[in-house]
Amino acid sequence: MTRQEIVQVIHDILQDQLELPSMKAFHEDARLNEDLYMDSIMILQLILHLEVDMGFDIPDEMLVPKDFRTAGSLADFLERQQEPAAAEESV
Repeated sequence: MTRQEIVQVIHDILQDQLELPSMKAFHEDARLNEDLYMDSIMILQLILHLEVDMGFDIPDEMLVPKDFRTAGSLADFLERQQEPAAAEESV
C-alpha cells in the first residue's frame, strides 16, 4: 500500500467509521488531538479499525505518542509497519 493510499485509509476510517465531525480540518499535517479533536479513546478506535479492517499489525509495544501526533506521522508509522511484512513475503 502506498503512503497516499494509507493517508486515504486513515481519512476514510475517521470519516466513515468514527464519523469525526472535524473532518474539514483533515490533511497530513493535521494534529490528531488539537486539530481533529480526537481523544485517546478515538485514537484507540482508529488503531482497532486499522488492525481489524485493514490488516495492519500494530503491536502494543510499538505504540509511541510521536507516531500519533499528526495524520502524516501516523501514515509514516503504518508505512514502516508494512516494511517487515514486505521483506518476509520476498523470502
